[in-house]
Amino acid sequence: MPTSSDPSMSNLDALSNPLPALAAEEEDAPQRKLGFLRSAPAWLVSTLLHVGIILALGLVTLADPVTIVNVLSATGTGEEGPEIEEFTIEQIDPGEMQEMEEFSEEVEISESLEMAEPMAVDVPMEMAATPLEMSDFASEMAPSAASLQTLASATMSEMDSRSSQMKKKLLREYGGNSASEAAVTEALKWISLHQMPNGGWTFQHNIVCKNACDHGCDEKRSTAFNAATAMALLPFLGAGQTHMSGDFQKAVRRGLLFLVKNGRSGREMGLPVLDLTEPGGSFMYSHGLATIALSEAYAMTEDPALAGPTQAALNFIVAAQCKDGGWRYKPREARGGDTSVVGWQLMALKSGYMGHLIIPPQTIQGSTRYLDKVQSKGGAWYGYDKPTTKPRLAMTAVGLLCRMYTGWDKNNNALQDGVELLVKSGPSKSDMYYNYYAAQVLRQNGGPGWEKFNQELRDYLVETQAQSGGAKGSWFINSAHVGPAGRLCVTSFATMILEVYYRHMPLYAEQDEEDDFPL
Repeated sequence: MPTSSDPSMSNLDALSNPLPALAAEEEDAPQRKLGFLRSAPAWLVSTLLHVGIILALGLVTLADPVTIVNVLSATGTGEEGPEIEEFTIEQIDPGEMQEMEEFSEEVEISESLEMAEPMAVDVPMEMAATPLEMSDFASEMAPSAASLQTLASATMSEMDSRSSQMKKKLLREYGGNSASEAAVTEALKWISLHQMPNGGWTFQHNIVCKNACDHGCDEKRSTAFNAATAMALLPFLGAGQTHMSGDFQKAVRRGLLFLVKNGRSGREMGLPVLDLTEPGGSFMYSHGLATIALSEAYAMTEDPALAGPTQAALNFIVAAQCKDGGWRYKPREARGGDTSVVGWQLMALKSGYMGHLIIPPQTIQGSTRYLDKVQSKGGAWYGYDKPTTKPRLAMTAVGLLCRMYTGWDKNNNALQDGVELLVKSGPSKSDMYYNYYAAQVLRQNGGPGWEKFNQELRDYLVETQAQSGGAKGSWFINSAHVGPAGRLCVTSFATMILEVYYRHMPLYAEQDEEDDFPL
């Protein structure tokens, strides 16, 4: 206990013991106040009472600031899930707002690739003008939504394959190893180091790293920012990294924000759409890739901030379908679809379906009509936009994977004939596009054919990954399909191939029998 000589105690005493004269005045004060009220007119008393009530209500309203939850800015806290950042309106000042917007500055790109200093990239970053909410879709597509939601969550989620424990299990069962996983980790590091300040990526990756690594893209692909960003995000998502958890969550969050901001909102067929097409990415290629990234991120996190934009991007695919059921470079092209573009759109729709978003059954039915149109050998081979008289390996791999996702049974004779063709052909050392699709088909089919194909391709990729300098962790293989898009694109394909063991749950496992599209 402090003594009476304690200075702090003296101050407290002085505050709690007023002078005698002030105490006497306080004793008389109530009487004077009551006397004033007795002598005041009634209208004055009423006025004072109402003013007091209004002031009290105002203080109650101001005392509780509105709390806003910023879901895309959530930070991971371990197994318990993301820690949501909360802030109040009173806490925001202009300085903070300026800092939040710094990464989206627009700057100019140069055509030269030989600059010693890094060049900033001119990327359109306008926010969508039309707010996108899930309520926009519920009433307009209720029948389709109802048919899809019968899945609910009764079966294991398709994206559960990317959880830590399931990854280990599937990696062991389907032929991955510690070397392939180490290669994936190094690749993710390389990709993250080539993210632009605005959150996106570019196939002209060497402008970001100041030419520390070579093999940028062809000039016409240098402006395919949506495609490059999607290709960069997909390996992160495949490894279980999201904007809510994982070592690279900041990079993933900024990449997703870039895609949402860089889309163009509008309406097609009476529905809200988000258009992510771009000339440098062959239009619908870019859109399909970006929609896969958004759909996978939403399916993995169920983040409501992604629901509206993702559904709008899926709606654009539905509206862009050609009359023959396929898709081509431009929406609704009169000449019909091509199998390469169809593959990306169908994978985007499948990813959205896995997140229980709205996919009209008639859209999937149209895609199967297109596949019927371009098949050969009863469905074992597939052509680019018409039946083929000789094997086209890349298109056949695309077509077979689409057949798997649209409900063909594993024992389908045409499917097994196509699988046999891929097994005999083996992996390619020059066509990563073919390898990407063939690996998925054979992994889903399983058996000795997959084991042989996987061992050869897996070991080839591990051995050819760059191990030093600015290119460490990346790949460049001059593929006819992928090479023109440069090192970033090749690295993305190689990484996703090494994630094939766990990117998706086995299609033909018993627990996943309900996961085909509704036809």
